[in-house]
Amino acid sequence: MTSPSASPALSVLDLVPLASGQNSAQAIRDTVALAQHVESLGYLRYWLAEHHNMESLVSSAPELLIAALSQRTETLRLGAGGIMLPNHAPLKVAETFRLLEALAPNRIDLGLGRAPGTDMNTALALRRSREALQADDFEAQLAELLAFSERGFPERHPFQGIVAAPYDQPLPPLWILSSSGHGAAVAAEIGAGLAFAAHINPDLPLAAQAIAQYRAAFRPSASFAGPQVIVAQSVVLAETDEEAARLALPLGLMFLRLIRGESAPFASVEEAEAYPYSPAERAQLEAMQRTGRVVAGSPHTVKARLDHVLRVTGAQELMIGSLMHRLEDRKRSYELLSELYPQHQEAGPSSRHLVGHR
Repeated sequence: MTSPSASPALSVLDLVPLASGQNSAQAIRDTVALAQHVESLGYLRYWLAEHHNMESLVSSAPELLIAALSQRTETLRLGAGGIMLPNHAPLKVAETFRLLEALAPNRIDLGLGRAPGTDMNTALALRRSREALQADDFEAQLAELLAFSERGFPERHPFQGIVAAPYDQPLPPLWILSSSGHGAAVAAEIGAGLAFAAHINPDLPLAAQAIAQYRAAFRPSASFAGPQVIVAQSVVLAETDEEAARLALPLGLMFLRLIRGESAPFASVEEAEAYPYSPAERAQLEAMQRTGRVVAGSPHTVKARLDHVLRVTGAQELMIGSLMHRLEDRKRSYELLSELYPQHQEAGPSSRHLVGHR
């Protein structure tokens, strides 16, 4: 265990919820408003996640949302948390993120994951063949992406003469997403940042072990002179524990529906309160809170949990997802969090934690 930083960097993970009674255009406008709000609070990053075939989320193409936000913010680092690399051709990813780097120089991050971000049938539609669906070739795809970015294909390789355009832009700094520990070894080997998804896997001893192994094996790169760690956490923060528990009900209902393979817009608090939960479903919701997969509470309650996360993992940065039905409640959650961990906004868009980039 390590002592937590006095004030870790704060960042946002946004899944762009499609609230019931709302359309996707409004959901995107809310994301723009939220990004501008957290930028004013001094937050460091704003990442968008890739999800498919979910009526509750509007984040199927995070690169498009990043492009939109790049023209409406000034200091936030914008990124994907992440691009699910097996769903995409590495050349296309390299081209897309070089173009984003041209749109917002020194403000783009490329987070990469190996999961599909959806159900297997939708993953088949994305990957176009059962062979691609069953392939376990994330490391090979990553090597191809790096080769495109560095013109690193050997002679006589069929891709040796292909340039990922725009050729005059670098690939943004890479971050590897991990929820099991496997990604930590990959991140260390290529000198990438590591983002551990504690909102997916709240096993903090596993996270601490993976992070320790990452730090021990880290190889410096052009983007990172040393290891950099983000821990992602799902947080619903309100003035009281009771109000936070109420605001967290729609998130719990979304999880229950995903478990059952159901899809619906992100419920309001009133809709979630009226839902007829079975005893087994209520037990599942209690487990999400008890295990720390969702941290809901007053500032005192939330800080105690997040300080514990920081002590166990030694992370330099917390990336917080606050999924709530109303934009006003999401804004307030991030405001309260910034009061718990005061942020000092720096001049210019560069990251205080991004070492050695260009």
